[in-house]
Amino acid sequence: MTNGKVLVLYMTMPDMMKSGHRMACEDFECDEGGIIGDVHYDSATEHVMLLTSKKSYDLIEEADLFVDHGVLMESILVDVDLYHLNKGSVIEVGDALLEVTGPCESYGYLSALSPELPDVLRGNRGLFVRPLDHGRVAIGDNVNILKVL
Repeated sequence: MTNGKVLVLYMTMPDMMKSGHRMACEDFECDEGGIIGDVHYDSATEHVMLLTSKKSYDLIEEADLFVDHGVLMESILVDVDLYHLNKGSVIEVGDALLEVTGPCESYGYLSALSPELPDVLRGNRGLFVRPLDHGRVAIGDNVNILKVL
């Protein structure tokens, strides 16, 4: 059952890295270490990648705040709300299997963008996910929930 689509993908290239620099890309490959070629590849444990729903940006817009996609530091932006998924749930994105490791509860830096932004997004910033094996993710790929916990 298709639940949604990938809207945007981001990664940080090591040779282009500077604080806050994110690069939109058409596709990427990932494995247990994260996004292959990303500056953070193989450096994290549970917080390997951030999957964010368009719902987060809708909440921001409803609060009359405006930020560009990518500012939440997501790796994958999808058009379906997956925030009901708990740790251990599995999502198929493209041909990658991603396990939810928990919700993203880091809001501190967002207050620099707008003081009310952390409260607007509380519980709706995104899900940390970890690839279970090697896979490829591309813009327009299907997003399927395989296992709900």
